[in-house]
Amino acid sequence: MGPRELVDLAIERKLFSHNIAGATPHQTMKAKLSVHVRRFGDQSTFVRTAPGRFFLRYMLDGSQTPYPAPPLTPPRAEERILVFRTQELDPLLGFQGISREWKALLRRMTKTLAYGYKPRLSVEEDDSYTQILTYVMVTRKGSVLAYRRGTYNRVEDFLRGSFCVGFGGHVVDTDLTLFSEPGLPVLDSAIRELSEELKLPDADVRRLQLREGLQIVGVLNDDSSPVGKRHLALILRYEVSKDSAWDKPDRGEKSITQLQWLHGDSAHPKLSQFEYWSQLCLRTFSPALVRAQPAFILRYRKQLKPPHLLCVVGEVGSGKSEATRILKDEFGYAELNSGSILADLMGIDAIPKTPRETFQKHAARFIRHKTGPRRLAAELWKRAQKLGTDRILIDGLRHKETLDELRRAAGSRRIGVIFVETPHDVAFSFYRTRFAQGCSIEEFMKVREAPVETEVRKLIQVADAVLYNWNGRTEYRTAIRTLMRELGIQA
Repeated sequence: MGPRELVDLAIERKLFSHNIAGATPHQTMKAKLSVHVRRFGDQSTFVRTAPGRFFLRYMLDGSQTPYPAPPLTPPRAEERILVFRTQELDPLLGFQGISREWKALLRRMTKTLAYGYKPRLSVEEDDSYTQILTYVMVTRKGSVLAYRRGTYNRVEDFLRGSFCVGFGGHVVDTDLTLFSEPGLPVLDSAIRELSEELKLPDADVRRLQLREGLQIVGVLNDDSSPVGKRHLALILRYEVSKDSAWDKPDRGEKSITQLQWLHGDSAHPKLSQFEYWSQLCLRTFSPALVRAQPAFILRYRKQLKPPHLLCVVGEVGSGKSEATRILKDEFGYAELNSGSILADLMGIDAIPKTPRETFQKHAARFIRHKTGPRRLAAELWKRAQKLGTDRILIDGLRHKETLDELRRAAGSRRIGVIFVETPHDVAFSFYRTRFAQGCSIEEFMKVREAPVETEVRKLIQVADAVLYNWNGRTEYRTAIRTLMRELGIQA
């Protein structure tokens, strides 16, 4: 495959980090593969079979032969980044998302754990080390500076919007100076990153030299992706000077685009357009800005008005069950649970009598069969007709193909779709409270990323409305009721 094909496939399968948004990721992919082939030779996992084409070495069968690429100019010395051993650090991180208890954590990290600096290239894919980042929010009297990084046109699909409120990067050994404070050079790293990514007014350069306006406010731990597991971010806030240059802030790097202050105005980017870490920061440190954001988006009203079948869909832990309960109890909907109906078709007990992992494996086999989606859709429509009501709710549909088959079976009957969008940390909390108290984030992500769940995300593209479950049950319930009122559906 070529590097562009590899990047496209990785984006589709969500294998990249939530904070990757370079302008030319395919060039980065090509460079990384080339360095690996050059460094490890015949021991490399990869092999180049033609200019710009790569193959897995173990799959060579004679029809493909290695291509001897001309030597490249040796790259500059790789930066050395601050790392902890993951096995030692993990027991100290008993949270997901952001913790404000950073002082105690940093004290324990520096006093009880060994840490050091390793070449970045050698640890980027190494799960045995946790890389330390700084992530700086720039603020001005309650406003937060946001930007968009990179221009690659597929980034938005992967990040669900590539806006960001964090400036920063890895803590490196050169951040250690004669002026560094005892412990980790976190402030020095943050100052360096701000100075590189923004054109700072002279007043702010002086303030940062004196460590004025800059403070650590939290620690971000995100185990919702393989790359997230290999990083720990220290969240900082920098309150800018009164210099009028901040009326129109200027970038220091070309990859920083669309700089703007967030005031809570609806004209600004919506929370759903920000990458996950930025969503976490805004929800934690700027809740007023989040409350000013829309709790839902209405795309097509007609499909969402009775008489209809209303499909409530979303990933595991999103809050579908909560929405279903409110729509049943307060708005008179009759429920058809697709999971229970699927269990009947497969001849097994539904969850929880059948363990979720076992059920998911059976469901994946069923739905992948060429007749699976049609059989499930036919049974849903059959049971919907027997209910004899104009408000029917279908909970838990997971595949667009099943939805398409249901539309064909229902003919002229309207079918609406509401997608519940929920960030990883909120979904984890919902799932652990409702289904599996005490489960780990690893166990939750295993359930959420099971083969039968991989198609759910695509349903957001065909949804008639999107509900945003940003902050948990109270505000989420309000959003559901507000959406119904907006549609004119009476309780």
